[in-house]
Amino acid sequence: MSMNYAFGFSLFLLVLVALNIFFFYTLNTVGLKSHTFNVPSINIDLTPSVFKEIYDYLNYLPNQYKSINSKFALKQKNLISSFNTTKNDKTESIWSETQNWISEDSLFPHENGAAGKILHAIQTTQIALVDNAPKGTQLKLLLLLEGKQKIFFKPKRYNLNHVVNGNIYAGFDRHNSEVFAYYLAMVLNFKWIAPSIIRRIHLHKDIVPFATMGLKKTMIKNDSGSLCIYGKCFYCRKNETVCPDQNGEIEGAAILYLDKQFKIHKSPWRRSYSNRKMEWEIDNAFCKKVKGSMSTKLLLNLIDVAIFDFLIQNGDRHRFEVYKDQIILLDNGKGLGNPAVDELDILAPLYQCCMISPSTWQKLEMVSGGSLTNTIKQLAALQGQKLATEEHFKAVERRLLKVYATVQYCIGKYSRAKVLKNWLA
Repeated sequence: MSMNYAFGFSLFLLVLVALNIFFFYTLNTVGLKSHTFNVPSINIDLTPSVFKEIYDYLNYLPNQYKSINSKFALKQKNLISSFNTTKNDKTESIWSETQNWISEDSLFPHENGAAGKILHAIQTTQIALVDNAPKGTQLKLLLLLEGKQKIFFKPKRYNLNHVVNGNIYAGFDRHNSEVFAYYLAMVLNFKWIAPSIIRRIHLHKDIVPFATMGLKKTMIKNDSGSLCIYGKCFYCRKNETVCPDQNGEIEGAAILYLDKQFKIHKSPWRRSYSNRKMEWEIDNAFCKKVKGSMSTKLLLNLIDVAIFDFLIQNGDRHRFEVYKDQIILLDNGKGLGNPAVDELDILAPLYQCCMISPSTWQKLEMVSGGSLTNTIKQLAALQGQKLATEEHFKAVERRLLKVYATVQYCIGKYSRAKVLKNWLA
């Protein structure tokens, strides 16, 4: 009888331990996988352990980051209002205002309808002269508009649904990425970027009559007899031309020329453009070395740029230009290549330094729940534009969640007070 009792009691203890283990596991894993957000099946390299930790935080992000922030509604309304203007002022006054604009907060005027007026002028003002752009690795033209305003013109190379495979900097520049980047910067309140808009120019009406001799020397006819341009640049080739469509037009990004003096710096997080690993790709404590070589303000600015580049997947920011102690968002054409790829190492400045400006974090929190891409769509629609496929818009929202997760990873590692402190106080 006593042996049966002992056996029964032992069995009871065994069951009790098993139940405790089960409940402990349940309590510690609940919420790790969200019922409202599942990580899509995309190309992910979790080799660095930090990537796995960030993805762990992604799986239990607070619901606020998946929902629309009601505080953004007024800001969205004001932003759209500023772009919803095509008032046909004299272009001379518009160019004068943009060229003489002096501000510590923005590169160009953008409020009270100024943004819409500038874009309208860029898109419609008559061309007076066309030449090859003097510098660069890829074909772009320099347009002189009536009123003596200079414009860079990056021609279309791919259709919107074209997927660029290969490494993060593969392929030609994407003209739509330049314009998408401008609207993205406006929504995020990053006001240090040149206005950009889609423009179509007729080869025989808008280019040939106003082309310099230098440009004409880079024009050849293709097998169909159409006159095409191969341009003058580091990678320009006669067999890689830009040709007009069936309407005789060339579509491209028209970008306001910045006639300013910039300080140019090599990015500490630049790529080798080969199989060789850079120091930042090997050493996760790399930020300690960077902190000793630049100001805190510039480092925070670089982290902002990294977040911006991650959202569009621009992995080609090997250098940066500084004006008035602010990094200018130039050359954004390598974005929107492959919507199925999220190169998390573009965020290296963020997850290696684990610091972010509180104002930047506030801006990011404001555009949650789809507000970011919804606003970009509305701004583009005002100009009759479609800038990306739905897959790309979804990808930007997916990446925004990963930015949130990266900041949460940093907070979990160092505390909110340290990650989001007022670094410039």
